[in-house]
Amino acid sequence: MATTDEQNQSLKSLLCSEERDFVVGKNEDKVPVSELTGKTVGLYFSAHWFPPCRAFTPKLAQVYTELKEKGEAFEIVFLSSDRDQRAFMEYYATMPWLALPFGDKVNKDLSQYFNVKGIPTLVIIGPDGKTVATGGRNIVALHGAKAYPFTEARVAELQKEIEEKIKKWPKELKHRLHNHSLALTQRKSYNCGGCQGGGSGWSFLCKECDFDLHPDCALKEQESEMNEKQEQADDSSNNENKTGGIVCDGEVCRRV
Repeated sequence: MATTDEQNQSLKSLLCSEERDFVVGKNEDKVPVSELTGKTVGLYFSAHWFPPCRAFTPKLAQVYTELKEKGEAFEIVFLSSDRDQRAFMEYYATMPWLALPFGDKVNKDLSQYFNVKGIPTLVIIGPDGKTVATGGRNIVALHGAKAYPFTEARVAELQKEIEEKIKKWPKELKHRLHNHSLALTQRKSYNCGGCQGGGSGWSFLCKECDFDLHPDCALKEQESEMNEKQEQADDSSNNENKTGGIVCDGEVCRRV
C-alpha cells in the first residue's frame, strides 16, 4: 500500500504493493487491480470466526449478485481477518467476489488507514479511487442494493423515502419472534433478531430485552397477515355471491 493521504488515494495505491499488482479470484486466479479502475469497489473486512460477519456476508452477497445482474460497475474485495489459510479458504468459498491474498501486509495497512475498529466493516471506494463511505455495512443493511452507488446523495434520497414511510408505520407492534411489544425507535446501529443482519436508522425495539427488528422484517409479517385476512374475506364474499346471499340453518334457509 503506497497511499499516505486521501488526496493521492487510488485503487492502485490502496490495493497494490511493490510485490503485487493484483487481487485474487476464484481458483486463485490473479485479477489485475487495473481492471477495477473506474468501478465502485467495496473493501470488505471480515472473518468467519465472528458471528456478525457470517450473518452479514449472505446479505452482502445478495446485494452484490443483484447489482452484477443489473450490469452495474461494482466489485468487492475481501480482506480477511481469519486465523489461518484454511479458515480463509473455507470462508472465501462462500463469497462470489475477489479477495486480497491471505496474510498480505496490505490488509493490515488498510485496516489502519481506514481506522477499522471492528468487523464486519465495508468501505466503499468510488470510481475515482476516493473514499465514498466507511459505513457501508450499515448502508447495505438498511437499504440493500437500492443504495448503490452508496454516495451521501443517494443515501439522503433513500432517507427521505424512509421518512415518508415512517408516517405510515405503527408506533408499536407485536411480532411472533418476541414476547413483548416492539416500539418504533431510532437506533445508531443494531443487529436484527429476524434476518440476523446489521441495521441502523430505525428499528422496532424491545428496550427491556434489547431486541430489534428491521422495519421490513417486522412489517412484512403484518402485511402477510393482512393479505391473508383480505383473501379470507374475499373468499367469504365469493361464496356468498355463489349462493345468492342465502344462508341455511338445518332445513330453514333465509336470504341475507
